[in-house]
Amino acid sequence: MMPRPDTITPMMATLAPGLPPDDGGWGFEVKWDGVRTIAYVTDDGVRLSSRTLRDVTRVYPDVHGVAVPLAGRRAVLDGEVVAFDDTGRPSFEKLQSRMNVEVSGLSDPLVTGAPAVYVLFDLLWLDDRSLMDAPYAERRGLLDELLPAGGPGWTVPAYVPGDGAAMLAATKAQRLEGVIAKRLASRYLPGKRGRDWLKVKNVERQEVVIGGWLPGEGGLSGTLGALAVGVYASDGAFRYAGRVGTGFTLAERHRLAALLAPLAADGSPFVGAQPDKPGCVFVRPELVCEVAFAEWTAIGTLRHPAYKGLRHDKPPRDVVRETAG
Repeated sequence: MMPRPDTITPMMATLAPGLPPDDGGWGFEVKWDGVRTIAYVTDDGVRLSSRTLRDVTRVYPDVHGVAVPLAGRRAVLDGEVVAFDDTGRPSFEKLQSRMNVEVSGLSDPLVTGAPAVYVLFDLLWLDDRSLMDAPYAERRGLLDELLPAGGPGWTVPAYVPGDGAAMLAATKAQRLEGVIAKRLASRYLPGKRGRDWLKVKNVERQEVVIGGWLPGEGGLSGTLGALAVGVYASDGAFRYAGRVGTGFTLAERHRLAALLAPLAADGSPFVGAQPDKPGCVFVRPELVCEVAFAEWTAIGTLRHPAYKGLRHDKPPRDVVRETAG
């Protein structure tokens, strides 16, 4: 009997410029716009862990129902916690109100206002057996047998073996973020980011670290107008990546201003190029957010970035410019 690990760091996907040419050897899943979560299911219930190994069990009580159909079996599951908007599309913005906040239970206003759904796509452990050395196709088959249908707060969407082009086209038509391609024969490698899992995006998204903010002008006077953001280079230097001035609600501008106030710094955290607009209030680079954007410019800044929300599931030092390769 093998002891089940108490912590597993999720395996990650590598950004790719396109679909793998030999797509008959791959399985394709929708790329969900949520937060990666590992679930440890026992007779005692469910324990949830984030990508950074933070315990988020009390953050998402609405997904604990996944333990019911397991009927006492012990399992470790991998997936994403997602919030859906009124049209049924995943909404990272809606999930913002839930992230990093422990709630009182299912009747909590945060839960009823933004219900979470656990979108499952992998089975890492079952009873006394590790499945991490088993091929992805076998793990997915066992997951579908174990949890053949969705339930309150959880779902197991089908994956498509082969025909990645059709899957990518379908996600684009539905205005979804893209697809994840997983080699059917691949093992699960905790904490690794390799070429066995690839992400192919319909829209450009990038995690960035906030290094400062600019006061609002005109109708935004008295609150935050834009964020000055950066990414870490291979030499460890924090490099300026541009200004983000759109994508905020007024409430989010005020919330960010309050979160950034205690992080105020005497000088710029950026190495090299600096924000090109005077009046930037510099902060310690401790908050990570995600942006959608058009492209990277020749000087290494984001063109037309739009704020999507804070990410509490990634350490700032791990944020680098993501390039397809």
